[in-house]
Amino acid sequence: MSENWDHTRLAAARTASPLAALVPLAHAVLGQAAREAGLLVVVTETSGRVLWLDGDDAQLAAAEAWGLMAGTDWALVGGELSAIGRALATRTPSRSEATAALPSPFAAVAVRDPRQGALCGSLAIAGPTAARDPFVLAALRGAASTLESHLASTAPLKGAAAPVGPSSAHALLRLTGNDAPTLDTPHGTSVLSRRHAEILAVLGAATSGLDGAELIERVYAHPVSTVTLRAEITRLRRTLEDSGALDAGVVLTSRPYRLSGVEDDATRVAAHLARGALLPALNEYGGQLLPGSDAPEVVARRGELSSAIRGAVLGSGQTDALMAYLALPEALADTEAWEIAVAHLPEGSTRWAAAEARLGALDALRAGLG
Repeated sequence: MSENWDHTRLAAARTASPLAALVPLAHAVLGQAAREAGLLVVVTETSGRVLWLDGDDAQLAAAEAWGLMAGTDWALVGGELSAIGRALATRTPSRSEATAALPSPFAAVAVRDPRQGALCGSLAIAGPTAARDPFVLAALRGAASTLESHLASTAPLKGAAAPVGPSSAHALLRLTGNDAPTLDTPHGTSVLSRRHAEILAVLGAATSGLDGAELIERVYAHPVSTVTLRAEITRLRRTLEDSGALDAGVVLTSRPYRLSGVEDDATRVAAHLARGALLPALNEYGGQLLPGSDAPEVVARRGELSSAIRGAVLGSGQTDALMAYLALPEALADTEAWEIAVAHLPEGSTRWAAAEARLGALDALRAGLG
C-alpha cells in the first residue's frame, strides 16, 4: 500500500471526485442494510484510494484498527490486486477473500460516467460476508447502476476524466468484453445488436466514409445485397434515434455512408497504449472486441488489439497490470502469462497459489491433448 493521505489532500480529493454529490445516495441505497449486516460501504477514487466509509461505530473502529480508513489505498495489497483494484482495472465486479495482508473480504464494482465512459471510482463492501454472499455483489451492481443513472441525467461533473478520443464525440460505443455492445449517450446506455455495433465500428474507423460495396465487404462475412444493407441502415438509424444519440449530435449519412459524433472504447484503449498508459488501457479494455463477430474488419481489429494489450502487459514488468490482464477471459489459457505470474508473485501468496494451480491445469490439458 502507498502512503496514507493527510486531511488536506483527502479533502481536496473528495471535492474533486465526480462521486462527491452521490455519496449520500450511495449511503441511502446501501448504508442501512450494510450496517445491519455488520458491513462497511466504501467509496474510492479511480486509483483505489478510499474517499468515504460508511458503517456503525464499532465496525468503523475495527476497520481502522487494521488500516481501512479514508485516505488509504487498497487497490494493491501485498503486491496483489484486491477486489477494488481488479474492479477498477477490468471494470467488472470482483471479490477478494481475506489474507494476511488484507484482513477483510471485499466485493467491489466500478462506477463510470455513462455520458463520457470516464471511470469515476469504485463502490465496495467490506466485511466477513462480502466475498461470499452473491447478494452483496448484486446489491453493489444495483447501487452502481443507480449512481450511473443519476450521472447520466445531470450536467457534466467536475473531476471526471476527459475522453481519450475525439472531442467532437457525443456518444461512446462499447465494443470490448462480454457485456458489449452498448452505446452510451447523455440519455443513458442502450444495448445494440451485434450487426449494428459492427456497422458503427466500421464506419467510425472510416473517417472519409464508405460506399455500399465497401461497407458490405468490411461488415459481412458473406456477400449480401445493397437492399439488405439499406434495410439494416434504416433499422440502425431508428435505434440511434430511440437511444437519443441523434439528439446528442451523432450523425449517420448515406452516399457515402459516414458516421460522426461517436468514438469507441477500442480506439480509446489503443490511444492509451500509444502513449504508454498501460493501466488506463486495461481500465478501458473490457476484453476481446465483439466476441463472436465474424465481420472481416472486426476480426482483424480484434486480433490487433488483443495482441497489443498482451504484448504491452507481458513486456511491462508490472505485476498489477499482469493481474488485471489475467482476470480477462482471453488470458485463461495464456500459459506464458501464467508462467510470468508464478515467477513474479510472492511464493505462497493467494495469487501465487491460484496462478500455480492454473498453470498446472493448463499443463495437464496439454498433456491430455498430446
